[in-house]
Amino acid sequence: MNNYSVEGTDSSGRPVRRVIMAASMADAEKAAAAQGLQARAIVAVQDEETPDQLPAAARGKSMAPEEAVWSGGPSQWLNAGWFAACLLIIPIPVAIWKFIELRNTDYILTTQRIKIEQGVLSKQFDQVELYRVKDTVLTRTLLQRMLGLGSIKMITSDPSQPELVLPSISDSDRVRELIRQNVERMRRLRGVRELDVADEAVPSALGS
Repeated sequence: MNNYSVEGTDSSGRPVRRVIMAASMADAEKAAAAQGLQARAIVAVQDEETPDQLPAAARGKSMAPEEAVWSGGPSQWLNAGWFAACLLIIPIPVAIWKFIELRNTDYILTTQRIKIEQGVLSKQFDQVELYRVKDTVLTRTLLQRMLGLGSIKMITSDPSQPELVLPSISDSDRVRELIRQNVERMRRLRGVRELDVADEAVPSALGS
């Protein structure tokens, strides 16, 4: 028997994560359905006390320390509208503040997660584990193509960050490929299995 961390929603639609002991992921999925949990992702874990720990079979493959593979921030072209408006109606200090605010936004892609740092007078730190990234979408407007920029949107299974956007970054094609490579590696290491249940009816909880 193994422990599986099952992420999904309960009957009220609230995000829930439970650790279920089962012989396989399929059995864990069935047990979750019996408990009224609509499973979205199942991750093999070592024990109930550490649901985010790597499975034992993958632990030996993940001994390499976490490394940063890319860092950057949004282009100041995002502020083009503010800069143009300051010539007409918006005071120049507002445009300067927008410049400083964007300048203090940093994205760091490591081999395990994406980190976001924002703020001028006070800093806000956030992160998304790469194994939670389900899909990436690259968009490039005409202006972005002319400037060599692009925006990457990531669809994740993180309840607090279901969508994460890196807007107007340089070398967006390469960054998206780096994200894809490291997402696939982390998902293999963690034994993550995404479940598509959008069109499936979830069995009701077993009778008491």
